Amino acid sequence: MLIDEVKSHCETLLSSQCCKEMSFHNLEHTRDVVSNIETIGKSMGLSSAFLEPVIIAGWFHDTGFLKCYKEHEEFSVSLAHQFLVAKNWPAEKIEMVSSCIRSTHMPQTPSCLEAEILCDADIFHLGTSKFITRNKLLRKEWEEKLQEHYCEETWLQLNIQFLRKQHFFTRYGKTILEQGKNQNIKFLQNKLEQITKSASTKINADFTQNR
Repeated sequence: MLIDEVKSHCETLLSSQCCKEMSFHNLEHTRDVVSNIETIGKSMGLSSAFLEPVIIAGWFHDTGFLKCYKEHEEFSVSLAHQFLVAKNWPAEKIEMVSSCIRSTHMPQTPSCLEAEILCDADIFHLGTSKFITRNKLLRKEWEEKLQEHYCEETWLQLNIQFLRKQHFFTRYGKTILEQGKNQNIKFLQNKLEQITKSASTKINADFTQNR
């Protein structure tokens, strides 16, 4: 089956040293995305034939990190196109894969159900208990790959803002994942409030001591 060939090919690409060094956007993340596609598709009663290009796009969507970090989606499209053309896959299906991959660029811009499924699968963790662990890995990756370092308070503020702006597109995302996302927002807000309160208490204590 083509999907099996795609899986094997992308696992090889994502097992390269470059991708192994990625804390977040690695083979584990891609495997999760493919599994998430299947979960969403099953919940919607979609056929294997319908999901085929979405799953293929899921396997390829982060392979572009082999070439660059920012704007990696176009390289992912190029790698998918090259592989699928060699397999004599229909041009219209290749275009669907390309469109799905491009839609994952932030801010996400899906223009069809297939792309909506991939977009939700890519940020699936935002609405689950995995969010906190995955978020720590993303922070580590940004520090290592982008040299972007944030204090705890700023990091929490950035993530609260991102989660509030980010919305799911599929029925599964809107009914299931959105609830989990809102719970994660509350968790981050509580954590931010604790830090702010602690800082305020320290300032008051220092002020009193130094009077």
